Amino acid sequence: MEKIIVLGGKGGVGKSTISAATAIVLSDLLPDKKILLISFDMAHNLTDLFNSEIGNKLTPLSKNLWAIEPDPDEYAERYTKNLITKMKALMKEMPIVGLIPQLEKFMDNTFTADSIPLALKNAMFFQEILDAEGGESRQFDIIVADFPPTGNMVALFEIPEDQVKVVLKYSLNFYNSIKEAVRKFSKMFRKLIKPFDDYKKRRELGKEIFQMLVDLENRGERITELIHKVGSLRLVSIAEKPSFEEIKRARDLTKKYIKLDGVHINMITPQSKKCDFCNNTRSIQLKYVEEIRKEFNNLKIWVSNRLEKEPFGLIGLRKLAQEVYGEKINPDDILNPQIY
Repeated sequence: MEKIIVLGGKGGVGKSTISAATAIVLSDLLPDKKILLISFDMAHNLTDLFNSEIGNKLTPLSKNLWAIEPDPDEYAERYTKNLITKMKALMKEMPIVGLIPQLEKFMDNTFTADSIPLALKNAMFFQEILDAEGGESRQFDIIVADFPPTGNMVALFEIPEDQVKVVLKYSLNFYNSIKEAVRKFSKMFRKLIKPFDDYKKRRELGKEIFQMLVDLENRGERITELIHKVGSLRLVSIAEKPSFEEIKRARDLTKKYIKLDGVHINMITPQSKKCDFCNNTRSIQLKYVEEIRKEFNNLKIWVSNRLEKEPFGLIGLRKLAQEVYGEKINPDDILNPQIY
């Protein structure tokens, strides 16, 4: 893995289109590199941008470019199934559970991958793609990731570091709720259930669950190290106050997880010879451009005008890439932006 480019910022500022345009131009300029474009935003729109069906499987867009709009439920099911199965088995080894069939049914229906928080599900897929030892990232040189707005973006960075705590808290909360529910019954039927109490089996299950959590922690450490090593955050903004404030918050909240390398100021209204309103709007926008430049004066700033036509398909997205990065594009200027 050579580079993970993450596009973040407020919703509706063009993160997806700039992500797609960036992935396309890199695939054009670096034909020997394998590039993956991922959408982590719940409102997936890569299918619309490319005029091509992109779903939960790796979809080839060219000889060296693939895209995916992951279904977090599928990956949550895959990566929590074993843990959930063992947690249920441990709970069912509580002798009283076997005497209350409704409780066993409740566990089977409630403690499932569907009940896992969405941020954790997305993070599980993020880990699957990035895991250097076991994930699909080994077949890609560059990943371009379209991230959700700031709150959910931070969660994607946090969970690889704290996933054990999140999973353990989630599992133990459920375990404790079951334990509390049967506590009174346990006292009443202690003598009755004692012959059915298989402490040794519970102990072995506990060891297996502990080892799974250790493996999970090791995985999180590998991914955190990978993001620190090759991760590059680019914040996308439009020249308006709410978006400007959002990227300032995003910068502060993500600095412990990933290096911020640049800011895209997107959708500036082009100058017009016929439209005074357009020119007035542009004048206001350019004031915010200067504010953003001052705030992020140590970073690369890309400024791009709004196109006359929406950038759909490979042709439209290539045109957007030229608008964003210039007609003579050096791939290293995208991968490793510098201030000149």
